[in-house]
Amino acid sequence: MRMKTKPPKAQGKSRKKIYIWLMGFMIIAIMIGSALDLWKKDDTTEGAYEYKGLKFANTDAGWVAYKADNTQVWIMTNPAELANMTVPYVNTAMMRTYGKLYVTYNPKERVKVALNQFFKNIPVPQLVVPACTVDIDECKDSPIKNCTDAGNGVGVLLFKEANETKIIYEKDCLTIQGKELTKIVDKMVLESL
Repeated sequence: MRMKTKPPKAQGKSRKKIYIWLMGFMIIAIMIGSALDLWKKDDTTEGAYEYKGLKFANTDAGWVAYKADNTQVWIMTNPAELANMTVPYVNTAMMRTYGKLYVTYNPKERVKVALNQFFKNIPVPQLVVPACTVDIDECKDSPIKNCTDAGNGVGVLLFKEANETKIIYEKDCLTIQGKELTKIVDKMVLESL
């Protein structure tokens, strides 16, 4: 009676070798693929974008760049998205010349992030007074102001949600309106650089 013999272990060892070689090849292929992919990426995918000589870096709080005097420029929108957007140039330096500036908007509209971006990047006078464009309960303790209240050393900054994008600065009143107010303000900031 003959006993059955086990197949030689050489077959098991060769499978292991193939498996090890295969895994090694896959790891090398992934490393090479990653290295090649790094060369193909542009700045926007890496979290950096250059605009007018300033290099913007993506952070948790938005996009930041540093001017030559080391002052920061913060925007919420990726500068690459704003590259093809056009807004009229507004000399925002005039905003500092007012003795008082009314900042007016409808509290039911989504304007707070855009307002924050404006004040973070554009210098305004010392005396800024919050105001409303409409007489509603949320505005019972605020004055109702619009562009007709501007003049004689008093400026008005009016933010408004609207279908049409407009930036108008006339008779001491700056009106910023549109659907994406934060993008509009971010583009104004970039244009003022």
